[in-house]
Amino acid sequence: MGRWRTFWNAFRLRLQGAAHRDQLDQDLEEEIRFHLEMRAQSHSEAGMEPVAAREHAARKFGNATALKEISREMFGFGSLEILMQDLRYGVRMLRGNPGFTATVVFTLALGIGANTAIFSLINAVMLRSLPVHAPQELVTVGNPSRTGSLSNGGPVSDIFSYPLYRKIRERNEVFTDVLASGRSGRLVVRPGSDETVKGRLVSGNYFDVLGVRPLLGRTFTPDEDSVAGRNPVAVISYSYWQQKLAADRRVVGKSLTLNGARLSIIGVGPSDFFGDVVGASTDVWIPLAMQPQVNPGNSFLDRNDASWLLLLGRLKPGVSIAQARASLNVLTKTIQLELQGSSISAETAKSIRESEVLVNAGGKGFSYLRKQFSQPLFILMGLVALVLLIACTNVANLLLARATNRQKEISMRLALGAGRIRLIRQLLTESLLLASLGGVTGLLLAWWGASFLLWLASDSPSPLPLDVRPDPVVLAFTAGISVLTGLFFGLVPALRATRRDLAPALRERTQSLAHGGRRWNVGQVLVVVQVALSLLMLVGAGLFAGTLRHLETMDLGYNRQGLMMLALDPIGSGYNKKQIGQFCRNVLARLRNTPGVESASLSENGVFSGTESSTGLRKVEGFPSTRDKDMESASDLVGAHYFQTVGIALLQGREFDERDEGEAANFTVINETMSKFYFSNTNPLGRHITLGGKAPKTYTVIGVSRDATDHDLTAKPRRRFYLPVLGAPDSLSTFNFEIRTQRDAATLVTGIRKTIQDFDPKLKIEDLNPVTALIDKTINEERLIARLSVGLGALALLLAATGLYGVMAYSTSRRSGEIGLRMALGADRSRVIWMVLREALWLSVLGIVAGVPAALAAARLVEHNVAGLSTADPLVLLGAALVMIATSVMAGFLPAAKASRIDPMTALRQE
Repeated sequence: MGRWRTFWNAFRLRLQGAAHRDQLDQDLEEEIRFHLEMRAQSHSEAGMEPVAAREHAARKFGNATALKEISREMFGFGSLEILMQDLRYGVRMLRGNPGFTATVVFTLALGIGANTAIFSLINAVMLRSLPVHAPQELVTVGNPSRTGSLSNGGPVSDIFSYPLYRKIRERNEVFTDVLASGRSGRLVVRPGSDETVKGRLVSGNYFDVLGVRPLLGRTFTPDEDSVAGRNPVAVISYSYWQQKLAADRRVVGKSLTLNGARLSIIGVGPSDFFGDVVGASTDVWIPLAMQPQVNPGNSFLDRNDASWLLLLGRLKPGVSIAQARASLNVLTKTIQLELQGSSISAETAKSIRESEVLVNAGGKGFSYLRKQFSQPLFILMGLVALVLLIACTNVANLLLARATNRQKEISMRLALGAGRIRLIRQLLTESLLLASLGGVTGLLLAWWGASFLLWLASDSPSPLPLDVRPDPVVLAFTAGISVLTGLFFGLVPALRATRRDLAPALRERTQSLAHGGRRWNVGQVLVVVQVALSLLMLVGAGLFAGTLRHLETMDLGYNRQGLMMLALDPIGSGYNKKQIGQFCRNVLARLRNTPGVESASLSENGVFSGTESSTGLRKVEGFPSTRDKDMESASDLVGAHYFQTVGIALLQGREFDERDEGEAANFTVINETMSKFYFSNTNPLGRHITLGGKAPKTYTVIGVSRDATDHDLTAKPRRRFYLPVLGAPDSLSTFNFEIRTQRDAATLVTGIRKTIQDFDPKLKIEDLNPVTALIDKTINEERLIARLSVGLGALALLLAATGLYGVMAYSTSRRSGEIGLRMALGADRSRVIWMVLREALWLSVLGIVAGVPAALAAARLVEHNVAGLSTADPLVLLGAALVMIATSVMAGFLPAAKASRIDPMTALRQE
């Protein structure tokens, strides 16, 4: 206690001293003068002359100035005062050279701004917690990236059925409570209109578990989620309330009709809460018990085989995530086995026991973006870090040149007694000032840049719904990177400026002439580093741009042009399952008679529709099964003339036609990969495959199709078989219709929409897009990386060219005497130009030699993001090298041309 009191008293005295500095200086001056006068008087009384007495008193007293400094340190904050002096001096120096300051600040702002923009996205997608109560207590149960998934069939472990959720909530011992959240499907405001809202079906305890309080009205109660269809209520989001309902404060109690279901609005969410799915804003939250009403014809509440929910629990005090994971894995498997009942097959029981339920920290909510964009964002973070390094080397070169011009100032300060550490601190203070200005400017650029990135990363005209406004984490990142940047580019110039021979500068010009031909200095080394880093950026840009070009033009196994996808939901539009078969035939007939349509077919999964099916095979004729994964295959249910419509060539046999539409149809078409895997070089036609499940069924192979890329451009071809879709039409609710057009598919969108509306105005169109547009959505990640890498590569090239130009311009100005002497001895302009260009090319070649191995090593880190070309592609490396050489020639030509115009006599007189 006594130690803290002593510390506090000393700190209080220092504060008082800092606040009354002028008065303390005056008192200290008077006290020193009093002591000197008393000593001088004592010496005078002892018989010394007055002048000698005063001199002797001063010698005995010691260095009065040093004593003043010591006293000031004791009664103030000396380091802080010195820092303030350095800051004032640094501001004066930067204001005195506005051109230099603006150049450095703008260069740093580009680098810092780019890093802050990318980090803002990383923070929004992966780091920021949900704006809820105690987010660190939340835990996700299931795969948090499956935010809109629906799995029909056997039990799965990454999303859950409604009955499974209810039992987990009742019987778990690790959560105080657990909520469920699932897809709502397409919610149409009025029948026949295109106006939709983004909804989320949630459990009645959703807002209570999250600890979110409404801005207006109230949230759900557990009773409102207990009986299916009994409580038609909804909570709307703040943004929907603002944008669609004009912020009407009387909105509570009004109704909202979605898919024909009339819901009463009971509350408005807070302004900072967008839902539990990051990157997908929610307009309206609806109780799970209303799912059959908002998805008419598709009730999932009583189905054990319909998995569509993600769970979020709040841990009990003292329970860890590891304990919750162990407990929930045991509980979930037990409940799944119970729900399957006694008729469960050995295969299904084994699958349940071997599955693993994902249980992880849930404070950041669910997000498909976290899985999709985490790697691209880290790649882009590496690229912008390289840009910042190039910017730092550029600024370091500028500071080196400026330090040379300030040599007389530094020499004078050292001659007057300033220590090297003191000067280094002053120079670093100036560097940190520049970095701070660059950081503030970069933060403004990042605000705009992050919004631009949201638009660039979106697969729709509107940007991704992410909050990228600067928060304390982003501000801390920008401040930290600004300080590190200032130290990085300021330390070498500061050390070099204070280490040089600081004799009077009378010999400066002579040394310039004598050492003008010196081949290496720090500035040249930094240029080599810039070129190497720029080459690495160019190679990366070339690889990513080449990947995007490959994906946009690759052979899919069919012609993507002129193909359109139409998704319809007949069940949700009022048709019953017995009507589905005739419904599909009627729609196909209408589509085939639409002007501009060449042919039409249908399928379960469609082409690049975002859904894909997999099926386990029980037996393949002639194939000895040894491993479970050997019996796994992708599958699809397709209609008559599917392969003709899509454009997939048949290598053997025939495709489905109208003869295969009955329930007794037992034919299948397999793709080339499946044929080679199971039947090697033998003829597969007439062979049989048997599907697994509770009711095994055997199908005869009637055709082999070419491999087609219809789901993922970057994936290798999978084993795939096709079955007739109208053999069991009541097993599906949504159908994908493939339409082959005679001209550009985009021009027929309006005509096809009119065809469907004329057929049935109430029929829900889930999706209608050309396949080219659907493919573009799947390569959004590659497009984002390619576009930004090319832009950042161009920026790096510009910075490298600027740095090389600065070094060459400074070098030629320092060597003006040498150049003048050469020209006086007969050297012509072309020889002088070549002399300067040769140095620029030499630096560029050295940078390329150093950059190629670094580029090859870095490319291996992103090889799984590169498709269609090798990471060591010689054309990419050669192209990057040629671009760097061309840039070096252009950057060195202007200083070379200026040097060739030097007047020999003028240059020699200056020496």
